[in-house]
Amino acid sequence: MYHSHYRQILIICLLSVVTFTGCKPKQRIVYSTSPVEDKAHNELFNDIITHEFPYRTFSAKLSMGMTSGTKSFSSKANIRIIKDKALQISIQPVFGVEMFRLYMSPDTVFVLDKMNKRYVLESIATIKEFYPVGFDYYTMQSLFTNALFVSGKNQIDASDYNTFNYNRASDQNYHITAKDVESGIDYSFIVNGDDRITYTHLMLPEKEQFMQWGYQNFVVLNNVTFPHKMDVTLSSASRKIDAELLFSDVSTGDSVTLTLNIPSGYTKTSMGEILKILSPK
Repeated sequence: MYHSHYRQILIICLLSVVTFTGCKPKQRIVYSTSPVEDKAHNELFNDIITHEFPYRTFSAKLSMGMTSGTKSFSSKANIRIIKDKALQISIQPVFGVEMFRLYMSPDTVFVLDKMNKRYVLESIATIKEFYPVGFDYYTMQSLFTNALFVSGKNQIDASDYNTFNYNRASDQNYHITAKDVESGIDYSFIVNGDDRITYTHLMLPEKEQFMQWGYQNFVVLNNVTFPHKMDVTLSSASRKIDAELLFSDVSTGDSVTLTLNIPSGYTKTSMGEILKILSPK
């Protein structure tokens, strides 16, 4: 009788441990309800920069879903960023085993295809000639971290507010637009009443290329909000890719080391060959 009683108590204790250690508290999504205010253009610009997500290093887990034509692909991944130095996405489709890796620095793109033992190693300048509009390191870093950027610039400062045109998209949003004279890229941002970017759009009409990047599910981190859901569309005359990125376990300030290593026995290939994986035909 006593053994049965103690066994019941032990089972209850074990269940309690599993319940309280195995279930993480849900993060509260913050929805903007603030109407836009009448601000001077430089004031709005500075407020957007002030409310950017602060980090020196950035790490997160990703659940990715991608669609191109009739093909679809889903995977787990990790993303790590050393601000202004390097960005790496490790794609792990099965049991946490890395199959693909994208590494970017301000001057280099490296793609590792472990499944086919091949790699791409190109300069950013070469990639920009052929692939999606706005493809450079600082633009990609800003897109993944929900930050404002000026096309063709490595850093943004207060004087850059003159680069943009400003208007209200609605009572809840601002719309700011600009054009990069050198590349011909039109780019724009929708910003809510909390000074957070909710949508970024880049377009190069003459090449029929555009990139859309939407932000949702903002959660408070580091005393500011960060979007845990991003919807991405990349489109050209011959290909359209839609992707959904769900972030979890976001952390900043951790020790992060990113290096470009080419394994022995791998064959160099082109970005075009890698992208055939997502070709709709």
